[in-house]
Amino acid sequence: MSSASTHFEKLTRCCMRCKISRFLDKTIEIEKAGGARVAIPFQPDLTQNADFLHAAMLFEVGDTAGFMAANSMEETYSVLTVDYHINLIRPVQKEGIYAVGEVVTAGKTIYVARSDVYSESGKLVAAGQGTYTVSKILLTDLDGYDD
Repeated sequence: MSSASTHFEKLTRCCMRCKISRFLDKTIEIEKAGGARVAIPFQPDLTQNADFLHAAMLFEVGDTAGFMAANSMEETYSVLTVDYHINLIRPVQKEGIYAVGEVVTAGKTIYVARSDVYSESGKLVAAGQGTYTVSKILLTDLDGYDD
Protein backbone atom coordinates (compact mmCIF):
# COMPACT_ATOMS: atom_id res chain seq x y z
CA MET A 1 0.00 0.00 0.00
CA SER A 2 1.43 3.36 -1.00
CA SER A 3 1.99 6.23 1.41
CA ALA A 4 -0.64 8.33 -0.41
CA SER A 5 -3.37 5.67 -0.21
CA THR A 6 -2.54 5.12 3.48
CA HIS A 7 -2.86 8.88 4.07
CA PHE A 8 -6.18 8.92 2.17
CA GLU A 9 -7.54 6.06 4.31
CA LYS A 10 -6.38 7.69 7.56
CA LEU A 11 -7.81 11.07 6.56
CA THR A 12 -11.15 9.53 5.59
CA ARG A 13 -11.34 7.53 8.83
CA CYS A 14 -10.49 10.65 10.84
CA CYS A 15 -13.18 12.73 9.11
CA MET A 16 -15.75 9.96 9.57
CA ARG A 17 -15.10 10.11 13.35
CA CYS A 18 -16.59 13.63 13.41
CA LYS A 19 -20.05 13.68 14.93
CA ILE A 20 -21.47 15.68 12.01
CA SER A 21 -20.25 13.04 9.54
CA ARG A 22 -21.94 10.25 11.48
CA PHE A 23 -25.10 12.31 12.00
CA LEU A 24 -25.39 13.00 8.27
CA ASP A 25 -24.41 9.41 7.35
CA LYS A 26 -21.76 10.78 4.96
CA THR A 27 -19.56 8.80 2.63
CA ILE A 28 -16.13 10.12 1.71
CA GLU A 29 -13.84 8.92 -1.07
CA ILE A 30 -10.39 10.15 -2.00
CA GLU A 31 -9.17 8.53 -5.21
CA LYS A 32 -6.23 10.82 -5.94
CA ALA A 33 -4.29 13.63 -4.33
CA GLY A 34 -6.25 16.84 -4.79
CA GLY A 35 -9.61 15.20 -5.45
CA ALA A 36 -12.43 13.98 -3.20
CA ARG A 37 -16.08 12.95 -3.35
CA VAL A 38 -18.45 13.40 -0.41
CA ALA A 39 -22.09 12.28 -0.32
CA ILE A 40 -25.05 12.66 2.03
CA PRO A 41 -28.10 10.43 1.54
CA PHE A 42 -31.57 11.97 1.59
CA GLN A 43 -33.02 12.39 5.08
CA PRO A 44 -36.45 14.05 5.53
CA ASP A 45 -35.22 15.69 8.75
CA LEU A 46 -32.73 17.78 6.73
CA THR A 47 -35.36 19.67 4.73
CA GLN A 48 -36.78 23.16 5.14
CA ASN A 49 -40.50 23.97 5.28
CA ALA A 50 -41.05 23.71 1.49
CA ASP A 51 -39.60 20.16 1.62
CA PHE A 52 -36.40 21.11 -0.18
CA LEU A 53 -33.10 19.90 1.21
CA HIS A 54 -31.80 22.70 3.42
CA ALA A 55 -29.07 24.73 1.69
CA ALA A 56 -26.81 24.19 4.70
CA MET A 57 -26.44 20.57 3.52
CA LEU A 58 -25.21 21.72 0.11
CA PHE A 59 -22.70 24.00 1.83
CA GLU A 60 -21.59 21.22 4.18
CA VAL A 61 -21.03 18.59 1.48
CA GLY A 62 -19.30 21.11 -0.82
CA ASP A 63 -16.98 22.44 1.88
CA THR A 64 -16.12 18.93 3.07
CA ALA A 65 -15.24 17.85 -0.49
CA GLY A 66 -12.95 20.88 -0.89
CA PHE A 67 -11.43 20.32 2.54
CA MET A 68 -10.76 16.63 1.86
CA ALA A 69 -9.27 17.41 -1.56
CA ALA A 70 -6.93 19.97 0.02
CA ASN A 71 -5.96 17.81 3.00
CA SER A 72 -5.29 14.86 0.70
CA MET A 73 -2.28 16.85 -0.52
CA GLU A 74 -1.08 17.79 2.99
CA GLU A 75 0.22 14.74 4.88
CA THR A 76 1.52 16.34 8.09
CA TYR A 77 -0.96 19.00 9.24
CA SER A 78 -4.71 19.44 9.15
CA VAL A 79 -6.04 22.13 6.87
CA LEU A 80 -8.75 24.53 8.02
CA THR A 81 -11.40 26.33 6.01
CA VAL A 82 -10.64 30.04 5.73
CA ASP A 83 -13.44 30.90 3.32
CA TYR A 84 -16.07 28.99 1.40
CA HIS A 85 -18.42 30.57 -1.11
CA ILE A 86 -21.29 28.69 -2.69
CA ASN A 87 -23.70 29.51 -5.52
CA LEU A 88 -27.00 27.67 -5.20
CA ILE A 89 -28.27 26.72 -8.65
CA ARG A 90 -31.44 24.70 -8.05
CA PRO A 91 -33.30 23.19 -5.10
CA VAL A 92 -33.14 19.50 -4.26
CA GLN A 93 -36.21 17.56 -3.24
CA LYS A 94 -36.31 13.96 -1.98
CA GLU A 95 -32.79 13.13 -3.21
CA GLY A 96 -29.40 12.78 -1.61
CA ILE A 97 -26.51 14.91 -2.78
CA TYR A 98 -22.83 14.53 -3.50
CA ALA A 99 -19.97 16.92 -4.11
CA VAL A 100 -16.81 16.49 -6.13
CA GLY A 101 -13.96 18.62 -4.84
CA GLU A 102 -10.76 19.37 -6.72
CA VAL A 103 -7.76 21.48 -5.74
CA VAL A 104 -7.34 24.35 -8.19
CA THR A 105 -4.10 25.68 -6.75
CA ALA A 106 -1.78 24.56 -3.97
CA GLY A 107 0.82 26.64 -2.20
CA LYS A 108 2.92 26.12 0.91
CA THR A 109 0.21 27.34 3.27
CA ILE A 110 -2.92 27.91 1.18
CA TYR A 111 -5.02 25.60 -1.00
CA VAL A 112 -7.92 26.67 -3.18
CA ALA A 113 -10.45 24.01 -4.13
CA ARG A 114 -13.55 24.05 -6.29
CA SER A 115 -16.48 21.79 -5.47
CA ASP A 116 -19.52 21.05 -7.57
CA VAL A 117 -22.59 19.69 -5.79
CA TYR A 118 -24.98 17.33 -7.57
CA SER A 119 -28.30 15.68 -6.79
CA GLU A 120 -28.33 11.87 -6.82
CA SER A 121 -29.90 12.09 -10.28
CA GLY A 122 -26.79 13.92 -11.53
CA LYS A 123 -28.11 17.49 -11.80
CA LEU A 124 -25.70 20.27 -10.84
CA VAL A 125 -27.35 21.97 -7.85
CA ALA A 126 -24.55 24.19 -6.49
CA ALA A 127 -21.01 25.30 -7.23
CA GLY A 128 -18.56 26.41 -4.58
CA GLN A 129 -14.98 27.42 -3.99
CA GLY A 130 -13.03 27.31 -0.77
CA THR A 131 -9.75 28.56 0.60
CA TYR A 132 -8.02 26.23 3.06
CA THR A 133 -4.98 27.03 5.19
CA VAL A 134 -2.44 24.63 6.59
CA SER A 135 -2.78 24.74 10.39
CA LYS A 136 -0.30 23.79 13.08
CA ILE A 137 -2.53 20.86 14.11
CA LEU A 138 -0.73 17.59 13.44
CA LEU A 139 -2.89 15.02 11.68
CA THR A 140 -1.49 12.42 14.06
CA ASP A 141 -3.06 14.36 16.97
CA LEU A 142 -6.57 14.05 15.51
CA ASP A 143 -8.93 11.32 16.68
CA GLY A 144 -8.94 8.45 14.22
CA TYR A 145 -6.01 9.41 12.03
CA ASP A 146 -3.54 6.93 13.48
CA ASP A 147 -5.94 4.19 14.65
